[in-house]
Amino acid sequence: MTPMINLVDHHATKFMGIILALLTGAQFSLAQNPAKTGKDAETLKAANAIFDNVKHEKLPNGLNVYLKPIPGAPTVTTMVAYKVGSADENLDQTGLSHYLEHLMFKGTEKLMPGDIDRFTLRNGGANNAYTSEDCTVYHFDFSADRWEQALAIEADRMRNLQIDEKHEFQQEKGAVIEELKRNEDGPWDLEYKAIMPKIFGANAPYGHPVIGQAEHVKASTALTIKAHYNLWYHPSNASLVICGGFDPVQAMARVKELFGNIPAGELPARKINVPFKREGQARIEMKSKFEVARLLIGFNTVEMVDEDAPALSVLEAVLSDGKISRFYRKFIEGEELASVAAAESSTGRYPGWFGIQMELMQGKDGAKLEKMIFEELDKLANELVSDEELERIRQKILAGAVFSRESVHGLADVISRTVVVADLAYLKSYLSKLLAVSPADIQRVAKKYLVKDKSVVLWSIPEKGAKTSSTHKPEKNRRLFRQKEQAAGTAFSLTKAKKIELPGGAVLLLMPDSKVPVLVANIAIRESKGYETSENQGIASMTGSLLDEGIPGLSGPELSLKIEGVGGELEFDESGGALKVLSHHGKMGIDLLLNCMKSPTFPKEAFERNKEQTLSSLQDLESQSNFLAKREFLKEVYGDHPRGRSSMGSIKSVKALTNEDCKAFHKLCYHPANLIISVVGDFDAAEVEAQIREGLKGWPVSENAKISYPKVAMPEKFTQKIISNPEAVQMQFYMGHVGIRRNDPDYFKLMVMDYILGTGPGFTDRLSARLRDREGLAYTVNANITSTADIEPGVFTCYIGTDAGNFDRVKKEFLEELERIRTTKPTEDELSDAKNYLLGSLAFRFTTNAAIASQLLMVERLGIGLDYLDKFRKEVSAVTGDDIKAVAFKHIQTEKLILLAVGAIDPTGKLLPKK
Repeated sequence: MTPMINLVDHHATKFMGIILALLTGAQFSLAQNPAKTGKDAETLKAANAIFDNVKHEKLPNGLNVYLKPIPGAPTVTTMVAYKVGSADENLDQTGLSHYLEHLMFKGTEKLMPGDIDRFTLRNGGANNAYTSEDCTVYHFDFSADRWEQALAIEADRMRNLQIDEKHEFQQEKGAVIEELKRNEDGPWDLEYKAIMPKIFGANAPYGHPVIGQAEHVKASTALTIKAHYNLWYHPSNASLVICGGFDPVQAMARVKELFGNIPAGELPARKINVPFKREGQARIEMKSKFEVARLLIGFNTVEMVDEDAPALSVLEAVLSDGKISRFYRKFIEGEELASVAAAESSTGRYPGWFGIQMELMQGKDGAKLEKMIFEELDKLANELVSDEELERIRQKILAGAVFSRESVHGLADVISRTVVVADLAYLKSYLSKLLAVSPADIQRVAKKYLVKDKSVVLWSIPEKGAKTSSTHKPEKNRRLFRQKEQAAGTAFSLTKAKKIELPGGAVLLLMPDSKVPVLVANIAIRESKGYETSENQGIASMTGSLLDEGIPGLSGPELSLKIEGVGGELEFDESGGALKVLSHHGKMGIDLLLNCMKSPTFPKEAFERNKEQTLSSLQDLESQSNFLAKREFLKEVYGDHPRGRSSMGSIKSVKALTNEDCKAFHKLCYHPANLIISVVGDFDAAEVEAQIREGLKGWPVSENAKISYPKVAMPEKFTQKIISNPEAVQMQFYMGHVGIRRNDPDYFKLMVMDYILGTGPGFTDRLSARLRDREGLAYTVNANITSTADIEPGVFTCYIGTDAGNFDRVKKEFLEELERIRTTKPTEDELSDAKNYLLGSLAFRFTTNAAIASQLLMVERLGIGLDYLDKFRKEVSAVTGDDIKAVAFKHIQTEKLILLAVGAIDPTGKLLPKK
């Protein structure tokens, strides 16, 4: 099943929306829609090409192999999807599939713990995995010249996994428990755990969380995990997907060589799903430790392959896809009852559910919100969606299909997740099924499934009785992998970009590429936060949020209709704006992007709405321990410097903001001399340059006001501050001090140091290998000094989220590792591994037009030159072990560290007594 939240991976939990998740690939002909001609025909052709030349072969042992070669692609993604997830677990052994997913990285008879991650590191790649109700998927990403070793690893661990103390079975249990705790310290986790048994039944395959119950994970043994592995991990229960720049003939030969002799295996019978009988509406009310009232409504629906599934996905889009969706217009802009208003159709092997998710605005009536939601659903059941509304959604479907062609990994993932439940024919037909959905189909499924008397309604109410909103928006179609900076190393070059200095001081960077009919344009503000004061902090963020609320001649809703009507994406924040459209809509999109930056109208009602949402969000975030810990840590490090302030501001400062303040701030910051513009993709460079020159005319020219930043001083001695929070499930631990500027001559040496100390992929760095991998103290641990380096100093940060009882231990071990990196040269293996990773991972940094556009903005803003990648290769290659020791000793001042922790501990770091 592809649910709103219930998907877990090797490194993190994630929100996974179904919304048009299978937008890719169907053979949809113009005969089905004869009105489409010209550029629309080209769009259809591009969408149809997504699954061209996918080769499927089933080996004699039952392994399904899917090959999708993409000539010229610089990367290759390899995925193995096993058709086993939490739906296949016994009710007294929940969480086994997810725990096993972790252990699959611990080794075999040939591979010891850490070997898989070290191999990935040395070859500049990435690995990860995720578990859902229906499947467990493992994946590697490498540059196209070094991907085949991933096949050998997958073939080896398919039947040779070792689950024992030698392979860190017990240590990994600690990491899984910490992951579970971390999830429960965030919004929505407990709500989903409470509603699923009510929707499906406590004994149903989908009735328990993927991550399992804590008591089951704690009680699991090597024998129970091994038994689960032996039941399900066989070629006959797996699909292998290879996507990217490879030779399909050679790849298939290698697959047969490595996997062909593995016995097929006998699979047990699947669980039988007994439809859950519920008499009338079910209601749940639970207390929440967060300062927000949350509403979750669920309806039972269908399997993924059911004929009604496409209509339910389109219905989801009608309700909540974009700013002109019904929920957004009704509950966020219109009635201003909610800050989050999402709908999602989740389907899988077994009948799934349709979920509605809302967060109540401060002081609003929850009963009114719930009543109006059901009124909206009744309207869908009784009135046909207009042709205009449905056409907008079809355009987004088509654009999404074309956008998906940019991502090799995303393409491999959608193949994997689909074929493990259905088959390739289903995947190829899905786009045509979505596009064929009619207004009558939407009305029919709304009437059939979204019935009030068949719903489950859950309210999560703050214990203090507050009814606020956090604007903690679910992140759809995003994997929250542990974020690692990926660096430069292959032949790709930014010097192909054309740099143009425009009148008024703006800089334009153009990089045409016609491989995919997509245009991306970004505009960056060189500096905005620096113009804030402590009194008006948050004004940059507030101003950015208002840029698309209206321009001369177009209201906010009209602007949204214009861009969403062609399937485009247009977003703004305090750093600038970003556009993504099909290339034949590029001129219109660039005009909107420029006008929003140049001439926003700042409607008063939009200002008041955004202000109220920000205040609600800040109030709720105060109860989230990780937000609180990081905010207070940065305050301690930076003092009065702008980088020590939250971009959202404070409750006090935001309350004082006025619409006139935002207009004045826009005049101060938004002028050509403060702009960098990048355009990447399918366009004519001369035409786009001329359009942007014309668009900048009439924009008042101004010089950037000089900003006087206060100097950031280190404390004279080690300082420690603890904020006691008895309700925190996990302790949040930050330690560090002010870091370096991006132009520091030691930057590249420190970057290599970061990857040795606490930033390596997987669990290859020292801190991850020790505290996470060998000792199982945490799910996430890291340290880094270069990732925040900017024009102003960044911050050196050590972080871990762990059990509160581990405070003294993790403090001691962090300090030990910092002292070791300062006083002892790294081994030759550590040094070469880190350098090889940094020099080998460029391909992943430039796989999409949006990524390239962002890199161009970064290079220009920091003034590091379009030849940056050449400098990168040269500088990283030259780093020595002596360099690492010297820069670590110079830049990490252990006697001046600032430690800040939030959790169920007292000011001395001792556990608080339990209530």
